[in-house]
Amino acid sequence: MKTETPINFWGIGAQKAGTSWLYYNLSKTPGFAIPPVKEFHYFDRDVSYPSPNYLSITKAKDRIGDMSYLFKGVKSVSAAVLRGQMKKARFYTKWHFLDYNDEWYKSLFDIYEGVKGEITPAYSMLSKEDVSRMYAVAPEAKLIFMLRNPVDRAWSNFRHVKKRIKGFSLDDVEEKEIIAFMQSEGQELRSNYARTIENFTSVFPKEQLLIGFYDAIIDNPKRLLDEVIQFIDPSTESSINEKQSEDDKDSSIKKVVNKSIELDCPPKVLEILKEKYHDMIFDLANQYGGYFNKWYIETYGKPSNNHEDRLFPTIHID
Repeated sequence: MKTETPINFWGIGAQKAGTSWLYYNLSKTPGFAIPPVKEFHYFDRDVSYPSPNYLSITKAKDRIGDMSYLFKGVKSVSAAVLRGQMKKARFYTKWHFLDYNDEWYKSLFDIYEGVKGEITPAYSMLSKEDVSRMYAVAPEAKLIFMLRNPVDRAWSNFRHVKKRIKGFSLDDVEEKEIIAFMQSEGQELRSNYARTIENFTSVFPKEQLLIGFYDAIIDNPKRLLDEVIQFIDPSTESSINEKQSEDDKDSSIKKVVNKSIELDCPPKVLEILKEKYHDMIFDLANQYGGYFNKWYIETYGKPSNNHEDRLFPTIHID
């Protein structure tokens, strides 16, 4: 089992593409030590990124002056102590009450033993400069990039955002508001898979990046999870705890985590999304086939020039 680096892997996205499912299942995997916070948002903490920037205030003294922040920090630490979860208490003490820098970030993982990492979908938006910062922290870390048909991903993200609004109805939203959401900077960056792949493979060796497919969570979840785990740490034998029953395996591993509300995409919005992502899906389908080709056929009703139709849960970038 790897112990020479503080961080063994990063999940870098994409948002609404199975990262919560991955976090949930890796947290249950023997030999893996996953911190209690799923999304650190450390490398995207600069306010220039359209993402949660709650780590943008670097100095602890500047944060604890906010009584609501102080209360939240004390509550997190106290709750962990009362439950006898001392590692979690140490984590939250560092998380809330120390200055943010690379040494602080690495120290969050020093608390744990085993295969360590974190999953922040917003890392898919990072510039090459900030990807280089990640490389400086853990140059041997493996990268997991979960992908979903970008048309479906964008609509799922809209539904996810709106489900937080009590009593939300699509009838209350004008079509132009939905279109503006789909054309926002955050959506553009989160769905630009080609940009993400280029930015990360220009810094990290290509063999350290694994592409996983959201579709495989339904089609072949155990193989998907096993391939991710073996990629991160080959010494880990199985993604499933042998004490679990066969029924438990099937029901838990196929569960979609953090599911969005069900809403039909308005036809005009759907057409805009299909046009927006056509070239990227087509290029990926031509190059790799598989699930990319499945996306192209399902979205546009015709195959790409690549007739590789085997659906591998994960692939490597050439």
